[in-house]
Amino acid sequence: MRVVVNGAGIAGLACALALSRLGWQVLVTEIAPAPRRGGYMIDFFGPGWEAAERLGALEALRRRGRLYQEARFVDEHGRTTGRLGFETVDELARGRFFSIMRPDIEESLRGCLPPDVDLRYGTTVSAVEPDGTGPVEVRLSDGSTVRADLVLAADGLHSALRTMLLGPESALVRELGFQTAAFVCTDEALATRLGARLQLSDVVDGQAWLFALDRRTVAAFVVVADDGPVPADVRAMIRAELGRHGPDPASLVDRVPDDVWADTVAQVVAPRWRSGRVLLMGDAAHAVSLLAGQGASLAIAGADALARALEEHDDLEAALAAYETRWRAVVGPVQATARRFGSGFVPRTRRQLWIRRLVLHAARVPLVSRRLVGSLTGGVTH
Repeated sequence: MRVVVNGAGIAGLACALALSRLGWQVLVTEIAPAPRRGGYMIDFFGPGWEAAERLGALEALRRRGRLYQEARFVDEHGRTTGRLGFETVDELARGRFFSIMRPDIEESLRGCLPPDVDLRYGTTVSAVEPDGTGPVEVRLSDGSTVRADLVLAADGLHSALRTMLLGPESALVRELGFQTAAFVCTDEALATRLGARLQLSDVVDGQAWLFALDRRTVAAFVVVADDGPVPADVRAMIRAELGRHGPDPASLVDRVPDDVWADTVAQVVAPRWRSGRVLLMGDAAHAVSLLAGQGASLAIAGADALARALEEHDDLEAALAAYETRWRAVVGPVQATARRFGSGFVPRTRRQLWIRRLVLHAARVPLVSRRLVGSLTGGVTH
């Protein structure tokens, strides 16, 4: 059996790993000319943990993961307004929790692929031509064709292959009213001050997250409450935001590099994930948005769930149908949690800001803290 996976992000690489372990011939195409370096910090927990363990990738991920002690909320004057310890998250997750940069997840998964997986950068699927109920003819952007039993569209939130199958993005992507950007820079003094704590700004209509990656390097993540498209000059937007989020974020204004990652915060709500032998995977099918904090975990777990469905069913159509039914039941509640979390993630008014501060103050009580973390993560052990 042969599969073509379109997209070498987390979902695509996880699918390649999962199906290669079943003995499938795997071709992965990726439109980018090389692995992407841009991205942001991800909290890895939930269903992806056991899936990564089954796929033999967990230890590679853990080696690149980081453990932070607490999140500290800081207002525009640099004053601490709240704290949230990560011991509660760790307790609820039974120790199955760490933070990791998105590019590090991809690097870990690439390193786990067997040598016979064909990984082609600078190439993408340009057309899929069905041939009855059997294998399909896949045309690639380099002009070549490949015959495949299954095509997986794992090309992300803005999936071009999904557009070919289901129509325009505007009908399938639900914008949640935020723009976001991330970058990494060198700032030894700030990295030292941050240490094992992550810092979150406590202001209205935006948020800046700061993480120390090591003793010299800082990762920054900015969210802006704006329902428009990402501006053409992303660096200018980042600088403007950093300047109003307090002394530490403002200190990075002149350190914003040319290489930044940016997008809107959105979910994908598609009426179906399949069209013949083509199946949407990961964010292309069911982006939950970064508000949910489980996109990477679900991408890896989804790949594992697909592999298990293929093992359980001799008939390919039955396997794909079973996977979609099972996985929709998993991602639906996560998407709903993310939508509820919007106003707490980035308060739009002073009233919402004060409510969040009161909640963080109450979170000093262990029982309240456990309930708060559980509600924000949708139950980290699920």
